[in-house]
Amino acid sequence: MHEDGNPKTKRKNKGSAKNGEGNDKNIEAKQDTSAKLWEEGSSDLLISRVVPNSTEDTVTEKQKARMSEDGSAFNDSIRNDSSNQLQAVSRYGEKEDICSMAKSPPDALQSKERFDALVRDRDSLRAEVTDMRRSLEEIQSKHRADMEALQHKLNDAEGKKEHAESQFQKLLERVNTIKSQLGERLKEDAEELAQARLKIGELEEQNAALKDSFQGKCSELAELSEANEHKSKEILTLRDRTNLSQQNWLKEKEELFEQQSYLQSEFEQAKEAMHNWEVLAMEERSIRETLGEKVVDLEEQLASLRDAYERTSDERDSQLSAVDGLQRALQEIQTARRKELRELVESSDSQLEELKQALHCAEKKALDADKALGNAQKELERVRPFEKEVKEKNLLIGKLRHEAVTLNDHLTKALRFLKKGKPEDNVDRHIVTNHFLHFLALDRSDPKKFQILQLIAALLGWTDEQREQAGLARPGTSSTSNKLRVPSTPIHRTPSTPTLATEFLDNGNSNKESLAELWSNFLEQESQATQEYTQPKP
Repeated sequence: MHEDGNPKTKRKNKGSAKNGEGNDKNIEAKQDTSAKLWEEGSSDLLISRVVPNSTEDTVTEKQKARMSEDGSAFNDSIRNDSSNQLQAVSRYGEKEDICSMAKSPPDALQSKERFDALVRDRDSLRAEVTDMRRSLEEIQSKHRADMEALQHKLNDAEGKKEHAESQFQKLLERVNTIKSQLGERLKEDAEELAQARLKIGELEEQNAALKDSFQGKCSELAELSEANEHKSKEILTLRDRTNLSQQNWLKEKEELFEQQSYLQSEFEQAKEAMHNWEVLAMEERSIRETLGEKVVDLEEQLASLRDAYERTSDERDSQLSAVDGLQRALQEIQTARRKELRELVESSDSQLEELKQALHCAEKKALDADKALGNAQKELERVRPFEKEVKEKNLLIGKLRHEAVTLNDHLTKALRFLKKGKPEDNVDRHIVTNHFLHFLALDRSDPKKFQILQLIAALLGWTDEQREQAGLARPGTSSTSNKLRVPSTPIHRTPSTPTLATEFLDNGNSNKESLAELWSNFLEQESQATQEYTQPKP
């Protein structure tokens, strides 16, 4: 029985051994499949790390969904394999326990050793599974973090692009507003220059009218002085206006220069921004070229993902063509803007030259007006002493008229008195006293003083000695007392009154005429002269 039982146990042991070997083969196959899946998952993760970096702009939602589905399928397969391995190990352990119940002691020892080995393998497999899970979770977390970083970069790039477009639109609006403002200001400057020219023409006409009125109204000095003062005030106001217009023009010129400098600074800033954008585009191109080279190097390892890569490459090419089109459009816009800025600068330069020429003409006209004004002022200064002389002469004329009126009264009284009495014996005291007072009131340099003294001497019948004492005759020279003498000093004649010496020379030749007749003739001549002088001028 014992011998019969041994072959049975041997068969059982052989069957159990075969089962154990089959289980070992199954476990090894599962380990191989898990290793393959692990390699594929790691390759997928490597692809997912490389491809988004190479094509940041071409990641789509479909690829993200596919990658998430592949990761979830890989995790499910690993979990199923680990559960299947655990179930197989547990089943194998149960079978070993059942077989060990019917085995002999030496077979039991071998089975225990195998069981211990299986338990160890199971523990090692569990540890590997846990490690695999941990590594899987880490890979998934890294993958998510990379995806989030890529999405964040994509959002940042889109935000920067939108910001650059908005800045470009703002710059275009500023340039358009500056164009409109410059056009309006230049029109206003042209209108102001035209008005200034009209004002200068009017001022020149007024200046010519002033010259004509000044030449035509030289006789009426009082009216001319008033008109001249009025016109000098107008000239001062015009000077103030011209000074104000020059100051306003200088201020506007400074503002135009400031606007030009501001536009040049903005143009330089735009140039710098364009240069920076070009540098960024070149850097992006270099990055894309390096990434393309990396993709070419990794094409041999990514045989299974060629279709997906071709799709992504097609999308990338389409986006690159779109980017090239955008860059071309941007370059065209930049060239158009540069042309517009050049035209603006050229037009502003030409307008500035025209304004300078107009200013030069206005300055020349202002200098001519200043010269004419200086000539008018010189003529006024030349006329002012004549005004003073005229005023003095008017005062003298008033005094002389008053004296003529008084003399006429005295002459009429004297004539009446002479006609009443004898002409030889009558001498009017009142007339003599008036002549004496008038003699004392006159200046020493006045020639009338000598004439009045001669009249007094003739009326009173002074002797030669008395004449010498009065200064009418030189000492040592004697003449007849009845005759009147001509003074040796020259007598200045005025057009209003004739000299007495000539009259006495005319009358002194006849010795028959008496002193009263001479005096009456003199008074009649004086009265006629004063009447002629006091008559109003036509």
